[in-house]
Amino acid sequence: MPSILIVDDEETVRATFQDVLEAEGHQVVTASSFTEAKERLEARRFDTALTDLMLPQESGLSLLRYAAERDETMSVVMVTGHPDLSTAVEALKEGAYDYITKPVSRRALLVVVERACERNTLLREKRRLEAENEDYQRSLESKVRERTARLRESESRYRELFQETRRAYEELKEIQEKLIRSERLAAVGELAAQIAHEIRNPLGAISNSVGVLRRDLDLHGDDRRLLEVVEEESQRLEGIVADFLRFAKPRPLHKTPQYITEILDDLLLLVSQEPKGSKIRIEKRYEPDLPQVELDPAQTREALWNLLINAAEAMPDGGDLHVSVSRSTKGDDFLEVVVKDTGTGISKSEQEKIFQPFHTTKADGTGLGLAIVHRVVEAHAGETEVESEVGQGSLFRLRFPVTSNEPKPIEIRR
Repeated sequence: MPSILIVDDEETVRATFQDVLEAEGHQVVTASSFTEAKERLEARRFDTALTDLMLPQESGLSLLRYAAERDETMSVVMVTGHPDLSTAVEALKEGAYDYITKPVSRRALLVVVERACERNTLLREKRRLEAENEDYQRSLESKVRERTARLRESESRYRELFQETRRAYEELKEIQEKLIRSERLAAVGELAAQIAHEIRNPLGAISNSVGVLRRDLDLHGDDRRLLEVVEEESQRLEGIVADFLRFAKPRPLHKTPQYITEILDDLLLLVSQEPKGSKIRIEKRYEPDLPQVELDPAQTREALWNLLINAAEAMPDGGDLHVSVSRSTKGDDFLEVVVKDTGTGISKSEQEKIFQPFHTTKADGTGLGLAIVHRVVEAHAGETEVESEVGQGSLFRLRFPVTSNEPKPIEIRR
């Protein structure tokens, strides 16, 4: 039921308006002045207000402004007994809904009040819908944020799952490659052992015969030189056979606490005395306070020697050999030995084969040096990596675990 406020200083006008509107079912409250009207507005809410333009103390325009500040949806109709166009325009500019002049007929009063109440109803419905829309927007935004957060969380979980799957695949691939390499090494190693045994017997006979000839014959010139060549080549072949046998039948590890830097210092001194190391500049960089590592000293020395000699041979015209030892970037559980040269480098296709036994690009190489390096490091539960570009040199990275593991033999499965 619409509520109407009637403000007029003439009691007859107030009473007439009240009777007409109450007869139509409206709730009507009256006020005779601006001050009294303010009290009514402060006490309750009205749908429509009809106010005389001329009031005691304050004008109807002042009441219009006050009412608009309190409730923008309330419709205010200005009533005057002295119609004036400028006054009507001013009232409408101030926000009045309509402007009527006295005397006001019953029909005119009802029409203007009905329209004003409809406007008030529409405005309040609009405000309600706007409030509901704002609530809906806030709810929707909250749901979007929540769903976005869930999607991001799901995306993060899927990304982690993908990374875990990828890591598992890489680990499986690495294990598979190790198994294939192990089977290949087993077959090649067994064959090498058989060949080495077959070669060693006649080779021993040749060496003994050369010794007898050197003792019993007084050879000179080319004859003597030929005998020396036979002896040198026999010794070289004996060394190759020994490498084959060491590779085919490796010894079990005998670990003891070792400072790996001390082993490297000894080996680098030997490299500098080698003919192939005379033109090489050696640079060492050791991180201070490095712990000891449980190593088999003999086999570790052999592996590091093969690696250093391999680097020296890659620089026949001289170059720089950088050797560093530090805690690994993978964590303090590993020590990392890095050997870097400025030699000829290794192609990508060759990098996949360099740790395979008997693979070599050297005319006089056996192809066992880097294979022994890889096997010894792997037997120590370590890791071997290589980075290289043709013409830019090579970098070998060996990681040895600091914590002691149970010794395990370097075995070939048969």
